[in-house]
Amino acid sequence: MSAETAVILVGHGSASQPDSARPITALAEALRQRGPWREVAAVFMRQEPRLDRALGLVSAPQVAIVPVFAGKGYYTDILIPREMGLDGALTRRDGRTLHYTVPVGCDRRIPGLMACRADGMARAAGFTPSRSSLLLIAHGSARPGGSGETPKAIAAAIAAMGHFAEVRLAFLEQEPFARDWQTQMRAESDLIVLPLLVAQGTHASQDIPSLFGLNAGEAEAVMASGRRICLATGLGTEPELVDIVADMVADALRE
Repeated sequence: MSAETAVILVGHGSASQPDSARPITALAEALRQRGPWREVAAVFMRQEPRLDRALGLVSAPQVAIVPVFAGKGYYTDILIPREMGLDGALTRRDGRTLHYTVPVGCDRRIPGLMACRADGMARAAGFTPSRSSLLLIAHGSARPGGSGETPKAIAAAIAAMGHFAEVRLAFLEQEPFARDWQTQMRAESDLIVLPLLVAQGTHASQDIPSLFGLNAGEAEAVMASGRRICLATGLGTEPELVDIVADMVADALRE
């Protein structure tokens, strides 16, 4: 891979909680140290630096643009390409070649990574994974049709491993809603809650914990709603994302 390659990470961001961008800025720094690319930038939809500044932040002739989202949806399929003037996976413009990858959450290694995270959470809390329920919570979309393709694939892959007593998927903004989790899960089992979210924004730090009677930042297993519950942090905190993004960039440049 040429050192004349730049990497642009695109995240959601939050105007009200700018610290939610930290996982992506940390990922950018880790990729910068890893190399061999000479430039790595992180831009956001909802906070500075904004997406419309992205290409001005790097000067390399080859640019890999990686949406750091948990799955495909309106942002990754419509908004990002439109704002950046992308024509699919490969765009040539002004003497530069722009390579647009699938979202990070679509990588084939994500289900195994999430299953390992859930297993570690369960054992640290004193749960037996084979007798515990796993609830994955994705953002989803209120738009017609939703945006659950990637989360559903992740949930199905983890369920097929047969490691947990049950695996369910719920959404914040489409059916089945996470707020109705008690009607979806086995009442007698311990529960591991795993957000399929990259950033630790309002959803991960406040909205999801409140569904289970937990306080923001509460990491230990607690008794809530008559069962033991432990809540994991979002996908963006996984150190393995560095290698996943690096491989995605390499694959994109070969196409």
